[in-house]
Amino acid sequence: MTPEADNAIKSTARTALKEYANPNNTLTYRQILDKHSPKIAALIPAKHRGRAWLWLNCVCHQVARGG
Repeated sequence: MTPEADNAIKSTARTALKEYANPNNTLTYRQILDKHSPKIAALIPAKHRGRAWLWLNCVCHQVARGG
C-alpha cells in the first residue's frame, strides 16, 4: 500500500471517529463504518474490498491508540 493510500485511509478513520464521538450523533458505530467505507474501498487490497468496513474498523482502532 502506498503512503498516500495509507494517509487517506487514516484520514477517513479520523473522520469516522470524530463523527462517532460527536454528541449529536444518532448513528451506531457500524453505521458510521458503513457510511465511510466506500471512500476507502478502492485503496485497500482487492481480497478485502467486500469488507471495507472491517478494514476501516481496524484502522480506527489503530488511530484511536495513537498509531
